[in-house]
Amino acid sequence: MSETSLKPAVNPLKAVQKVTKVALLSCGLGRINQGVEVSTARLFEAIKQSPDVKVRLFSGGPFPGSTQVPNLPRDFLLSTVLKLASLINQRRVWEFAYGVEQVTYALGVIVPLAQWQPQVVWTKEAPLAHVLLVLRDLLKLKFKIVFANGCGFKPTTYKMFDYIQHLQSSSYEDAIKYGISPDKMQILSNVLPPLSTTVSRQAARASFGFRKEDWVVISVAAWDRYRKRIDYLIEEVAAIQDEDTRLLLCGHPQPDVGYLKSLAKKRLGNKVQWHTLPKDEIPRALAAADVFVLASTGELFGGAAVEAVLAELPVVMHPHGASRILSEHGFTATDLSKPGNLATRLTELRKTPPDAKSLKKLATALKSSLSEANLTKKFVNMIQQVAANGE
Repeated sequence: MSETSLKPAVNPLKAVQKVTKVALLSCGLGRINQGVEVSTARLFEAIKQSPDVKVRLFSGGPFPGSTQVPNLPRDFLLSTVLKLASLINQRRVWEFAYGVEQVTYALGVIVPLAQWQPQVVWTKEAPLAHVLLVLRDLLKLKFKIVFANGCGFKPTTYKMFDYIQHLQSSSYEDAIKYGISPDKMQILSNVLPPLSTTVSRQAARASFGFRKEDWVVISVAAWDRYRKRIDYLIEEVAAIQDEDTRLLLCGHPQPDVGYLKSLAKKRLGNKVQWHTLPKDEIPRALAAADVFVLASTGELFGGAAVEAVLAELPVVMHPHGASRILSEHGFTATDLSKPGNLATRLTELRKTPPDAKSLKKLATALKSSLSEANLTKKFVNMIQQVAANGE
């Protein structure tokens, strides 16, 4: 079943004479370069020229074109007051630090929101949205909250928000089964402005120091072993036992990055590289690679994998929401829940790489369904609908 057929019918828009004001919120933007932050920044770039909305971007760190909001950053907390605690339980302490960042950001952003008076506030961060909901009602502000479920939250987490944007059909189906009305939800993918590079494959590979004979596996994901499963990826690449295989990890460090780097050094030696790149440099990294891997076993959209497909790279992903988007266009997922499966699939791809025509066909089909102009128009229409229904 396609996402188009699952998209719920929505009420006709009320006549809106004035431009709709929408605030995009991301507390890590300006310091963190991961999915939530990158997709928020790209959305801002896509819709800011629309004559139908007036948009402001509120970031937690310095970011071009944004309003910076004071907060207690997670990385600052982890390196100071929570440093000792993180030695006991890195994951839980990181989650606590991220929560503190969102709460303090919410307290910092509520004043400029009250002053600017947007009709709609949009975010992907659930704790932040919950605090905003409390502050909005307490201060009797009138904005509606649109929550974009990009991180796989359950319906119990977001049922109270005014409107929910689902990135694909599986989370929408979960919400329908739970009992959330289709009138307050919509399936709308992340906006992906076209990213390209003028650097040749040869130059891109040379920029990372790769030789002609090297076979490069790339992953663009946060460096953690809980959700993105970078430890599994390292072990599987090491299991190939090929001197010319290289691993290129592009992402942002998480609390357990020390463990991962130690594991990679032990298992792969000098055959692995770690890079935190600005989004404009990701196409160069993709051009240098031979295959892309997203090792997570749960993913709603997988923007980095989508970009790899658009770059006409072979992609390996587990069967989940993100791969389901690609499966509609003929993509075949791989079970990555078991040791050895990824190593086997990578070995197969090296021996028999997919032909260029099939990769181009998948990229073309995906590009058509995820057209920036089309998705931008739908997003603006959604915002107008939410604002109009609140009047």
